[in-house]
Amino acid sequence: MNRPGRAHVLLLPLLTVVTAAVLLSACAAADSDPANGGATPAAQPTPTATLSPSPTPPPSPTATPTPTTAAEIAEAVNSWYTYGGETAMVSLIKEAVKAQSGRPSADMELVTLDFGGLMDALTTARLFSSLPDPKTRTAWSGAIDQLEAGAREVLDSAPEVGLIQSPQETGQALQGWHTFDEGIKSLKATQARLHRTFGLSPSPDPWETR
Repeated sequence: MNRPGRAHVLLLPLLTVVTAAVLLSACAAADSDPANGGATPAAQPTPTATLSPSPTPPPSPTATPTPTTAAEIAEAVNSWYTYGGETAMVSLIKEAVKAQSGRPSADMELVTLDFGGLMDALTTARLFSSLPDPKTRTAWSGAIDQLEAGAREVLDSAPEVGLIQSPQETGQALQGWHTFDEGIKSLKATQARLHRTFGLSPSPDPWETR
């Protein structure tokens, strides 16, 4: 793209030099032949500004085509599963089971919640959120969002003072666990559809606690 500012910078010095040359030539002619006042002055050369050619823009990257046929989707899902999808799903299942095991089973039960591993697994899972099959992707994305939202709500329900939750904090914790349970359902639906539709199933079963 030509830049008008650059053209102006190149043109101005050239005009200055040409004007000086014309003035000097006229003075010399007047000194040598003062009687020749009617001589036709030499034509002034037209200054020319040389601009650099516009750079050729780099070619645009070719977009990866979206799989549309059943065969293309199946192939894309297999690639997703093989190159990190299975690992991300298994890790998320294991951490969700681990986090759920710390859930209090009775009122006034003192528990220690550790969602650090779950949050790390959720971060990894989001890197693989673009699951090629739309229906499986809906369940997978729902599981990620619900598990994270539920865990954060439970953590936010921790009492600010002391160890006993207020009624409001208790209600918040219950709502958080309810959202977390919905995430567990979506995660199981993801695994079930991968197995039923594409024949993909991790072994051993990550839901089994060991």
